[in-house]
Amino acid sequence: MYRAIKSITVCIMTLLLASCFDGKNITGLESLQSELVNANAGDTIIIKNGTYKNIRLTLNGKGSKDKPVVIIAEKPGKVFIEGESNLRLSGKYIEINGLYFRNGHSPEGPVIAFSNNGERAHNCRITNCTIDYFNPENRNVTRSWVIMYGRNNRFDHNTVVGKLHQEVTLAVALDEEYDRENNHRIDYNYFGQRPIMGSNGGETMRVGSSHHAFFSSNTIIENNVFEQCNGEVEVVSIKSSDNIVRNNTFIECRGVLALRHGNRNIVENNTFLGNGIPCTGGVRVVNEGHTIRNNFFYRLKGGRFFSALGLMNAVPNSLPNRYHHVKDVTVENNTFIECDNIIFCVGKDFERTLPPSNILLADNQFIHKEDKPVFQAMDDISGFTFKNNRVNYPKNINHKGFINDDTLLSDSLPKHLCRKDVGSSYYSLPDKKSNSGKIINIKPGLNTLQEALTVSSNGDTIVLEKGVYTIDNTLKIDKSLIFKNGNDDDEKPMFEFIGKTPAEFFTIVKNGSLTLNGLAFNGESTEKALASGAVTVMSGNITPYSLNFDNCEFYNFNETKYAAIRAGKSTFAPKITIKNCYFHDMSAEGINLADEKDDRGKYNAEEIMIENCVFYRMLGSAINIYRGGNDESTSGPFVYISNCTLEDVDNKEQGSAMRVIGAQYANIRNCSFSNSGRGGASIRFNEMRWDDLTVSNTNIYNSGKISSFGDNVKIKSIYTLKPVYEDSDNGNFNQSKSSPLKSKGINKTDIGAIL
Repeated sequence: MYRAIKSITVCIMTLLLASCFDGKNITGLESLQSELVNANAGDTIIIKNGTYKNIRLTLNGKGSKDKPVVIIAEKPGKVFIEGESNLRLSGKYIEINGLYFRNGHSPEGPVIAFSNNGERAHNCRITNCTIDYFNPENRNVTRSWVIMYGRNNRFDHNTVVGKLHQEVTLAVALDEEYDRENNHRIDYNYFGQRPIMGSNGGETMRVGSSHHAFFSSNTIIENNVFEQCNGEVEVVSIKSSDNIVRNNTFIECRGVLALRHGNRNIVENNTFLGNGIPCTGGVRVVNEGHTIRNNFFYRLKGGRFFSALGLMNAVPNSLPNRYHHVKDVTVENNTFIECDNIIFCVGKDFERTLPPSNILLADNQFIHKEDKPVFQAMDDISGFTFKNNRVNYPKNINHKGFINDDTLLSDSLPKHLCRKDVGSSYYSLPDKKSNSGKIINIKPGLNTLQEALTVSSNGDTIVLEKGVYTIDNTLKIDKSLIFKNGNDDDEKPMFEFIGKTPAEFFTIVKNGSLTLNGLAFNGESTEKALASGAVTVMSGNITPYSLNFDNCEFYNFNETKYAAIRAGKSTFAPKITIKNCYFHDMSAEGINLADEKDDRGKYNAEEIMIENCVFYRMLGSAINIYRGGNDESTSGPFVYISNCTLEDVDNKEQGSAMRVIGAQYANIRNCSFSNSGRGGASIRFNEMRWDDLTVSNTNIYNSGKISSFGDNVKIKSIYTLKPVYEDSDNGNFNQSKSSPLKSKGINKTDIGAIL
């Protein structure tokens, strides 16, 4: 499968015979094999600066403790490894220094593995190297970047940034006996910028696995910086025993250090800086014998599994991959400043019924400016002992083992590691201010949009004159662009499809994002085919993207399998915003964020905001959002829908005018459903018990019910009034002065859209 890839096997051996090799040599990667075959323990091999593509390095050698074999870049950071490339390291006492992986991906397996064909590396070191956005094209590829096997290996002073696809960034494997009690060191590295995956499999670091949890790993993770490592709830996942995690800094990571499986782990002297970012967390505890001490937790805003501190309920007689009993745990001398959630017995449900036992919380400090509980107990905490914990909260706490102390201060942060203190010596994060920002003015016609795309750069704004813009094939968006109406009046420039085969107007591909303002999309073709959508996102798109729509109109998308706006399978957006838009006269769905149908907890967007929109005469659902399964590795989606009007939407048998399936947070308010979902539901939920769902100040007239799985939706201020529109025949769905929905919304606003 990979015949086109150059395979270089580097054999480093200690020669018994004398050698003329002088101990140092400069070589390119292409000739490295012939140079290294004569290398002795203690030799240094210098790799010539340059760019090397499609290289599979297999390093096997035998240095010694006092005389390691060193392979170093001529200038660290100037040996670039690109294309389909990876590195396999085995043998003893080998040090690799200064390699830079970029502009490519591993064709198989991890980028770096401390193993080759079953032979492990021992006492080896990788230092001052960089893995920089070294990704395949599809985000659904399951592949780690670094896997540590063997014993006594070190991964230090490296920079690892921008992993966009599935699977853990760095894993410590305990597959075989000689991988256990490994004494690995992972230190002084910078791990950064891992975006939200929207699914399980986005850990930045994992030590062990559920099947090997009760084996000792003896791995030390210290003096690293984790910044914006947001892949999933477990930033660092400890799944083995007898590890130490100390002196690390976590900066704005939407997740936690999870003691997920295994016993007797120590978490000490770490700093967790949430800085008020949603879903930032601290430490979550499962299993027994752990010590959590001398850590600093600052402005962490996550709840439940994302809490600043969470001690979990267990499953009685748990299977290896579920939740074992939390017991014999000490939490001492930690400081919590403005952390919103400290939860004991977190995760209690019909399965997790066993509370923690023999838990000691002693000499901790809790400081908060807001009136919040110091801790929440979701189950019996008789197995907890509280001693000498000091509290400075607006209200005094009256609980044994807590002392109210208003002298505690929250003004200063402790000394902690920053980005400049760790990572490869030469790496700096790219400047985000690289957008062009120029204005491109275009006129109506067939090719004007394509011409504008050709000359555009990231961050540009394309301004459209009024008129018709005909499109005969999909326009691919591979940069961040704004398209906007350049007219002073209300007439929208219109996109019209004239293709002979179905296609979308716009498709977001790698590196693309799109903002549309004041535009109209007509899906009806003058040829044989209908447009299959206005904006879609290519399935498997590796890069996170954003979509923003304001004052746009979508109509005549008349195939039921289509949607005006659709996110493809295995794509992810941190945020999608749709406001002041009008969807009408279509058989398709309006907004489809529901292509993740494998029921493994995946979803298409973290935050979805739909505001002040009208949906009229639609055969399909107005809004279809789907997250299937009960995976708990994620926080979203967060759904906000307000002041929307649905009139004559999805009246099919068992249809749903609005589907919000599996959202972990939803707030639907000030909306009006009229003659919609009559064969099924106006709003259909399918919630877990812990989901936070609210429908308020909403009108449901001659429409289906609000349907939920467990009746856990908070419903309040529901009306059943007939709307009176100003001029619905001409697209004006504002409530008339005589409408009973005037001033019925939150803060005395109207219910429904105001366009």
